Amino acid sequence: MFTTGSKYFIGLTALSVVATVLYLFLVNPSDLGALALVGLITSAATLAGVSIFTRDSDTETVEQAVDASAGPASASFWPIVVALGAAMVLLGLATEPVVFVLGIAVLVGGGVEWMVQGWSDRASANAAYNSEVRAKVLGGIEYPGLSAVLTIIVAFLFSRIFLAVSKDAATIFFMLVAAVIFALGFVFAARTDLRKKALSVVLPVSIALLAIAGVVSALSGERKQLVDAAREDHFAIEHRECGEEASKYYDKHANNRVPLRKAVIATITVENNEVSAKMIGLDRKVDTITIPRMNSTTVLFRNLDDSERRLVVNLGSAKVGDTDVVEPLGTCTQLTGKGQEQVLTLTIPKPATAEEPFSFTVPGANGEIKLVVP
Repeated sequence: MFTTGSKYFIGLTALSVVATVLYLFLVNPSDLGALALVGLITSAATLAGVSIFTRDSDTETVEQAVDASAGPASASFWPIVVALGAAMVLLGLATEPVVFVLGIAVLVGGGVEWMVQGWSDRASANAAYNSEVRAKVLGGIEYPGLSAVLTIIVAFLFSRIFLAVSKDAATIFFMLVAAVIFALGFVFAARTDLRKKALSVVLPVSIALLAIAGVVSALSGERKQLVDAAREDHFAIEHRECGEEASKYYDKHANNRVPLRKAVIATITVENNEVSAKMIGLDRKVDTITIPRMNSTTVLFRNLDDSERRLVVNLGSAKVGDTDVVEPLGTCTQLTGKGQEQVLTLTIPKPATAEEPFSFTVPGANGEIKLVVP
């Protein structure tokens, strides 16, 4: 019943129990020495139980003997990958969500690979057959997955380079890289005898250069123009410039085409320097547009003048926080060229009042359209 190894650990456990009892009565029951002896009892008892359960690795059946004679499991680096994934998960909890997500992916992928490798190593006593079994199970997943991971890494490294250099330099760099790849592909296709040797040199060197350039670019940060744009948020609502002049950022790449006209309740037109409006369903001009409160409503703006125009909606004013500073409320479209259109979608939370009426205007043009919000 008791194996040779278990007898030693059982004896150590019994001796530890006796030593603990004597220590508690003769020395000090609340001393750290008592805790150390209790830990020794626990450890010895655990090892005794493990030794009894495993029978000191003695075999009792022919099947167990065959398994015992099998070769050792192959070396695996997947435990390191799993540990890396766990570290990334913990790091992501304290830093960036993307690190946490990548850590989960690494943890799951490494765990699956480790599990399948452990299973395949015990498929038979033949290492070559075990490797073939593993390839059949994971081969169809590993290669596409590895390709996707490498593609993401390459794209990320290239993006760091492009964001660190100027726009002109990024264009030139991309053209040079594409030309080099095309030239190497042409050479490898023409000289098949050089393909294997050349690839063994070109690929590691290219990967190393890309990794170094990407890491250096990432550490140096984005170019100043992008940093300033992210800090100031040029395209935020509070930075919209709704005057007659062109805005440096807001009017950039203006979308002057309206492919869908669904839910448009009115059309405001500027022609011959005069502003006019028509409600949908009415074949006449109106000087007042009514918009329901808290409903998303779309107004179409059409410019028939030679100069560029923009539609501005004035929505009264409001205090800034708890201060006495009052700022005007409203928004506008981008500058619209001749014969072009834009839409303005509004969701107005408060009604118009006699003290602060709402209106549509076109800077530089005559007239205004009253806006009524019940």
